[in-house]
Amino acid sequence: MGLRSVWIGLAAVAATLVTAAGATAATVTVNATVTGGATLSVSSLNTPSFALTLNGDDQTGTYQAQLQVVDARGLATGGGWNLTIGATQFSDGAGHSLPTNADTIASVSAACHSGSTCALPTNSVSNTSLAVPLSPSTTKFLNAATGTGLGRVDVNVNVNVSVPASAVAASYSSTLTVAVAAGP
Repeated sequence: MGLRSVWIGLAAVAATLVTAAGATAATVTVNATVTGGATLSVSSLNTPSFALTLNGDDQTGTYQAQLQVVDARGLATGGGWNLTIGATQFSDGAGHSLPTNADTIASVSAACHSGSTCALPTNSVSNTSLAVPLSPSTTKFLNAATGTGLGRVDVNVNVNVSVPASAVAASYSSTLTVAVAAGP
């Protein structure tokens, strides 16, 4: 019986080899058309704020503006974008204000938004210790070279605010204006 099982096993292997030798393969070409969208936008992801207690010395408050840039244009050439910023003077609405040059960008960072395999922006703008001008004036603080900055990019802008020792204790507000434009 053992020899018979061996012969049956060999016959099964031989049948498989004959079938495999007669198999053929085909190649199939799949074409995909990916169309660029029209979206190039920036939006705010938070409402920044800071608080400090006057102590008789000049102080620096800090806040982080969290932004999101969406570039769904899909441009490999001729693309890129830049961000500009301006701000109104901090005022309490009762005639008290912080200095016109109170806002200074300390640093800027960018990361792909969760769920977006973006192409991080390649920046060529010096954006540390960058004064934020009073609106309607603006200054460029981040850009994306052509072929970068694609997808959904989260941008964190860390801003220092100079608060002089002579400031009046009050609730102050300022409006940031951030815009995105095509081209680095």
